[in-house]
Amino acid sequence: MNSFTARYFDGRSSAARGVSCISGSEKSPEPDGLLVRDEVGEIHVPWSRLRVGDRLAGVPRVIYLQGAGELHSDDHAAVDALARRLGQGRLAAGVFRLESRLWVALVALVFSVAAAWLGLRHGLPWLAEVVVESVPAGIEDGMGGHALAALDQWVLQPSALPASRQEALRQRLRAVCEQAGGCPSWRLEFRGGGELGANALALPGGTLVFTDEIVKLAHHDDELIAVAAHELGHVRHHHALRQALAGAGVVVFSQVLIGDLGGIADLASGLPALLLQTGYSRAMESEADAHALALMRRTCLPPRRFADIMTRLEAARPGAAAGFTLFSTHPETRERIKVFRVQELGARGC
Repeated sequence: MNSFTARYFDGRSSAARGVSCISGSEKSPEPDGLLVRDEVGEIHVPWSRLRVGDRLAGVPRVIYLQGAGELHSDDHAAVDALARRLGQGRLAAGVFRLESRLWVALVALVFSVAAAWLGLRHGLPWLAEVVVESVPAGIEDGMGGHALAALDQWVLQPSALPASRQEALRQRLRAVCEQAGGCPSWRLEFRGGGELGANALALPGGTLVFTDEIVKLAHHDDELIAVAAHELGHVRHHHALRQALAGAGVVVFSQVLIGDLGGIADLASGLPALLLQTGYSRAMESEADAHALALMRRTCLPPRRFADIMTRLEAARPGAAAGFTLFSTHPETRERIKVFRVQELGARGC
């Protein structure tokens, strides 16, 4: 026989009553259930209506009496014996034994930290790449529009370039895209760079922003077209949206899972700060460079045009880290320049 004391809550009142409990042992199964007794009377609860709660440090154990309330007991040994009699709690008991060992807790802590780091470093970007395909184009376009408006308010200034100069560059890019057989949907905007200086960036939805300073820095329009080809690579691979999704993390993914895609548009309010501070990953910059190089080859633009303007940018801003812009630090600018320097145009078709 197995006996122990407990506090009995009948489910009708918040008051507890002290009771004694008697159950059969593993070798002697009588009585057929748990007998709960106090000065008021006694109740008999069959085995089938008993469930023992998991053990948690020194917290009183809970025994659930189906339809008859619950018992709270500090006699862990007796309650463990009851759980074994019921065939319950083996896994929980093993977990408790592991949690009671310091070295196991330390290993679990290290594992948890490592898992969290891997999730943030690799898991979220991978999930962002998957989720981005589910985001409607209209939402991405809206994010880009809101982001541009915020940049106009905080960082950028109205362009001082003549309208004819702006339109000439748009026409040139349009002609190159037609020659290449098509580009991602784009809209080219010009702004005074302010603190950004000579730079270019791509926003969600295909909005390309060139600062007046980078236009003035170029020695040839083809250099600007090479920059646009790079930014169109970011557009084609949805890099801006992927950065925003990865930055927002689990909240956004939960919205996608439940179908609340409209909530993603709320990212636009914080998108400019994210874009200007975080920068693209090495893989994203490499993808955009590869897109630029392929487009330039198809349209017979010398790859050195991109290398030339990048060299000038580096000289104008030595050691700068411009975050989410053309002059990003990953991969290193000199490595990127070298890739374009060593390329040779194929003679066929050029």
